Amino acid sequence: MTSPLLILICSAVSTGGLASFLLLLVFGINRWEELGYDSVVLSKYVNATSNIQVVLSTNPKWFSEFRVQSGSEWTTYYIYNEHNDVWKQCDDLSDAARTELAKRNATKKNCYNFVVEYDEESDTELTSDGKALARLQNSAASCFIVSIIDLVVAAGVGIFAVITKQVTAFMVTGVLYSMAGLFTIFGLAIFHTKNFYEISECHTIRFYPSSTCEARTVTMLWPAPVAWCGVIVCFVACFLWLFLTRALRVIKAKTML
Repeated sequence: MTSPLLILICSAVSTGGLASFLLLLVFGINRWEELGYDSVVLSKYVNATSNIQVVLSTNPKWFSEFRVQSGSEWTTYYIYNEHNDVWKQCDDLSDAARTELAKRNATKKNCYNFVVEYDEESDTELTSDGKALARLQNSAASCFIVSIIDLVVAAGVGIFAVITKQVTAFMVTGVLYSMAGLFTIFGLAIFHTKNFYEISECHTIRFYPSSTCEARTVTMLWPAPVAWCGVIVCFVACFLWLFLTRALRVIKAKTML
């Protein structure tokens, strides 16, 4: 008959491994959110005689031109599909589209890295709303980095605990999974707050006229729900490792009697 202690150890190890797999998987996915513009809404401005005109592209890898008249001057904004993950926001433009933008003196970076490039004081590329979004995403990324560190260390300490049967190592492993779950919750809460401002307040990283808001679409993809599942599994792993700690203490206490 299989030892209950062995079953408990296998359960704790496998649950911790599943939690690490889920969270590390979603942290590595580059599409948490898709940002775009509804062509049906924009189409009403095509060939319009008002102070807003649109040259609409049906190619998702190309840009549309959104022109706004102010007095006798026309200002052209280039709108296109984008996507982001927990680390950066990138456009979905083709190389040909980027080359065409460069010819029109509308050059830009393909991606904006929230971790490396964000600077509250010196960043002139972003609007005030954009800085607020970047600040939120930078904070979320910091939380996710702590979660990754916790998961990696938990794996190492967990292996050491199983090999040496050190009670303290089992306890530390459980606490590390708990910390990974908590910091992932913090990061996800910040990410959802950023998503709320993008949807409800039409905040964008770069400046676009407010008249584009009615056509703007923000779609959250599957990594965020999977990350919440990973949080739940983290806390289950924490419980199992701490329960295993208690069981080993009882076993060692009985052995000493």
